Amino acid sequence: MKVLVSVAERSASNYIHAIMKDFNSVEFWGITDENLESIGFKSVGRLEDLSVVGLWEAIPKIPTVVKLLRRIERLAGEMDAIILCDAPAFNLPLLKRVRKKAKKIIYFISPQVWAWKEERAEVISKLADHIIVILPFEVEFYKKYGKEAIFVGHPLVDLAKPTLPEEKVKSLIDWDEYIVMLPGSRWSEIRNHANYLKEAYQAIYKKTKLPAVIPTFESYRRKLESVFEELPVKVFTVLDLEKPNYNLSAYAKFGLVASGTAELELSLLGVPHVVFYRVNPITYWIGKKLVQVKNIALTNLVLEESIVPEVVQRPWQDLVEASLNIDFETQKKAFLRLREKLGGEGSVERLKAKFKEILLGI
Repeated sequence: MKVLVSVAERSASNYIHAIMKDFNSVEFWGITDENLESIGFKSVGRLEDLSVVGLWEAIPKIPTVVKLLRRIERLAGEMDAIILCDAPAFNLPLLKRVRKKAKKIIYFISPQVWAWKEERAEVISKLADHIIVILPFEVEFYKKYGKEAIFVGHPLVDLAKPTLPEEKVKSLIDWDEYIVMLPGSRWSEIRNHANYLKEAYQAIYKKTKLPAVIPTFESYRRKLESVFEELPVKVFTVLDLEKPNYNLSAYAKFGLVASGTAELELSLLGVPHVVFYRVNPITYWIGKKLVQVKNIALTNLVLEESIVPEVVQRPWQDLVEASLNIDFETQKKAFLRLREKLGGEGSVERLKAKFKEILLGI
């Protein structure tokens, strides 16, 4: 069996890696990174070709994206199934292109259709054979379009865990207490957030005297080390310790995190935090007109409460104020409720079983 997987996010790559790593009878193709290639995925394109945030920021990527769409469309007829993961800007045009050629299409990880561009839900419901969601409220959302979406749990409940003991991590970084800062997983986010975080952290350090760590990818190390070079901040990648995002975050006093999957990871790790985000002003202005939800933090959306402070497109001074006034006890209690709402333990095995049922009839 040949299956093509279209991912455009590091988080989606991590989920697919965990779920598909022992599908021995399947030959996987797709948009890949080193994570997926390590379990035998054959590459038709690289994740970094699509990794960008914002309308303005995406313009230089258009020629690469068009070539990749055409390449996958040519392969679609050879595949027994196609799995599309989130990334609506790429995967919805792809869904329309391959529908007539594909034998079976699974949409795994719904785009945030409940936040903006709700019409995308109708397109996915009409063209996808199966929809597997990872947020519980999305099941009811798709019922409006006559589609039974499947929810068996969020993979992060199982995946967001440290793999090293606290003593080991703290001996590696040589600090007993510290803050974790997570500026984002895309180059556009690093550009938008690095200096903003520097300004905020300088003020936070003056008040708390807490040093900071930044888990990131090797390709961003030089940029981040340059920005924070005169401050008590250490940058770590997988070359320094395994799973730096989980192992460093798990034992942090609190965190400053860019909106996205990393925010949910901090909650599942039980780490109090503030979420922030900044984009090009044009992108923000357009997005503000279109977005239909009041929160951006996934924790707040799932719990339907404003548990985690959100500092969006606001001055760094606001991030400082929110960070110095985190309600640690309230957040930690809420994070326990969040785990249960996201399906509890065993989510990866349930997802694995569901994919085997759909793909292999097992």
